[in-house]
Amino acid sequence: MKHIIEQVFSRILENPVLDETLIEKYFSRQYVQLVDHTRLNYDEFVLHIKKLKDKVSEQKIEIISYAENENSIFTKHIAKSVLKDGSIVIHKVLAEFIVVDGKIIQCDELTLLLEGTHDARNLGSEM
Repeated sequence: MKHIIEQVFSRILENPVLDETLIEKYFSRQYVQLVDHTRLNYDEFVLHIKKLKDKVSEQKIEIISYAENENSIFTKHIAKSVLKDGSIVIHKVLAEFIVVDGKIIQCDELTLLLEGTHDARNLGSEM
């Protein structure tokens, strides 16, 4: 399952171009994301990715550690974002992804702003 998460990070989040077919490839239409007290369904998640592409000029995600079992994978990763205004935002992220039939159906995520303005703390859930 780690390869699925790595592909999502590189092909969707780190890619400066939005390709909705990639979202459809990796995420179930029943997808739910819980992030920092915000719940996003599939359509809201797509809007969130679009918002990221509008605000972020470059993003790099580094998996620090992970653990997986039958259908879930936990990651601790660092997300470094360069916003279009040139400012840098760094989050530490703890996430549990549930994968069924090769697609992510749920993500339960906590983010911690390590660097950046207070306004950037919700970058992980903005729509």
